[in-house]
Amino acid sequence: KELESRASALLGKEAAIFMPSSTMCNLVAVGSHCAHREEVILGKKSHIFLYEGGGASAFMGVSYSTVPNQKDGTLSIEDIEQAIRPEDAHCPKTALVCLEDTQNACGGLVLPSGYHQEVAQFCQDKGLKLHLDGARIMNSAVATNRPVSKIVEGVDSVTLCLSKGLGAPIGGLLVGTQELVDKALYLRKSLGGGMRQVGVLAAAGLYALDNNIDKIAADHMRARKLAEAIADIPELEINLDSVQSNIVFFNVLTMTGDKFCQELEKHGVLMGGYPGGSTVRAVTHLDVSDEGIDHTIDVMKTVVQSISHVA
Repeated sequence: KELESRASALLGKEAAIFMPSSTMCNLVAVGSHCAHREEVILGKKSHIFLYEGGGASAFMGVSYSTVPNQKDGTLSIEDIEQAIRPEDAHCPKTALVCLEDTQNACGGLVLPSGYHQEVAQFCQDKGLKLHLDGARIMNSAVATNRPVSKIVEGVDSVTLCLSKGLGAPIGGLLVGTQELVDKALYLRKSLGGGMRQVGVLAAAGLYALDNNIDKIAADHMRARKLAEAIADIPELEINLDSVQSNIVFFNVLTMTGDKFCQELEKHGVLMGGYPGGSTVRAVTHLDVSDEGIDHTIDVMKTVVQSISHVA
């Protein structure tokens, strides 16, 4: 209860509910805002759509309507409006819009200041609810030097992950109105997310809120250092403007991203590639030190040089 109270106060909302994962938080948020046969509008690159197993459809009977993510990670108001279903028995009813900040698949982009409020006002005018997948919302707050409560002002519900930038071992929180949390309690139970003796996990979450928010800026600085080093390696390609938080996307010009990651792993460096493509994703976090970044840069140079010599 202390963790939930702290989280709701931090985000400026009425209440919060702890869950084992942010995926469950997002799923329960959709189920709390939407009835069966209703629809949610979200980005084509959103984590909810790409990487959460189609849970809203599988468990909540809610369909997805995707719109393009813009270059800055946002969804345009025009695209959202066009995706709203007409009042027609042939169509599911649009009930919810979901945003993501920072936007993972767009490279950890921080959504622009005031954007959430613009979408929130639009949703209110259209009779829709607005959920923010804020698994990395603390990264956004640190990157913009704004109180997180101001960023999410007007948003109906927010997912806050404890195990990403905040560094706790497990858990997430769904934050919103008391009415939302009351609904979420039943859905969490149905999904198997109601746990006994959960205080030990909550204690880790409280420690993260007390001690690790101030460490996020260092993650961002290390990501920037890594990105700038990548820009100086001819065999690698990166858009430095896209590196705004702790996520670094870049392309490998001499091999597949998967192959590059396999070579890095031989030297103790872990990054993520995408099958058959050239893109690689690197993420800095609480367990990555300055020395770790220096080692990573040295290993990357060694790997590209060794491949060049073989070629």
